[in-house]
Amino acid sequence: MDNEFLGIREIAQMANVSTATVSRVINHPEKCSEQTRRKVEKIIKENNYIPNETIKNIFSKSSNTIAIFIYDISNPFFTNLIMELNNICFREHYTLLICDTENDIEKEKEYLKFCIAKRCIGIILTEGVTNTLFKDIKIPFVSLDRKEGAKVPFVTSENYHIIRKVISYLYNLGHRKIAFVGSKHQFISVEKRYQGYLDELKEKNLPFKEEYVYREGEALDTKLGRQALRYFLSLPKMPTALLCANDMVALGVINEARSMNIDIPDSLSVCGFDHVLDEFLPVPLTTVEQNIPKIAEELFYSLTEQPDTPAEKIVDSIFIPGKTCARVSGKAKANELSISEKEG
Repeated sequence: MDNEFLGIREIAQMANVSTATVSRVINHPEKCSEQTRRKVEKIIKENNYIPNETIKNIFSKSSNTIAIFIYDISNPFFTNLIMELNNICFREHYTLLICDTENDIEKEKEYLKFCIAKRCIGIILTEGVTNTLFKDIKIPFVSLDRKEGAKVPFVTSENYHIIRKVISYLYNLGHRKIAFVGSKHQFISVEKRYQGYLDELKEKNLPFKEEYVYREGEALDTKLGRQALRYFLSLPKMPTALLCANDMVALGVINEARSMNIDIPDSLSVCGFDHVLDEFLPVPLTTVEQNIPKIAEELFYSLTEQPDTPAEKIVDSIFIPGKTCARVSGKAKANELSISEKEG
């Protein structure tokens, strides 16, 4: 028989069994007698039959598909995360379904309907604004930097203490005017980084200046970084260092500075977060590296193993001292000392 058109019905006829029996052999061989299983498997092998996934899903309560809802697929952090997850899924015989939601609840609704129809075994939710869309859904979930209730496993990077380390690094380089750049959305990861920024300023006895915080826009992208630099340049006293909520924001700052002939790092120090842009910059960015392979593992196994007590797992981050930060010049230090004396 021409196996180009071979289906489950033809396999059943050749084996003289029902289509339901063929489906059990494919999906639940342990529920078939050894004699029946061998007979059906022999015909499948001889005819190089590849089960149709749609048919398999109809007979099965779930497929081997895992969906991931991505907030910003243009960000290399999420691209790298998808690659790591896809490698794990391939190794473990799962399929990864990528849903680019753009933090849009209407898109999330439509993707969720598709995941239910596809009989996904689980969904990975990446960072976004928490909503009640998934409250009563029976599909297992795991979240990355997104709180979806106590019953959902939660994975995050160490965001708070590592940012304090970055601020301390800048302080030791002589910086006293350190600014923070992030979006206006209260993303869990950004809030942790911002709190670390505030607390380390306090620890170093540096005054908090509201004008040194730029939190605008919906996304953590290069556009935000460009806007932030233009804003800081409009201030009477420009910060000497910018701490950006992620690498994409830092890239925007650096590109805008280059267009204005502002030297990085001699005129302005810039820090990012993620460590995903080494291929896009002429010099290594001073940043924080999230352990993306470890994050991918924690997400996958938290979803597939489904522990009785969902855990919150914090993956260590590493500070990467690149070449986009420099020691404050002697002249700048003198100016800062003069300003502090006047304020005192």
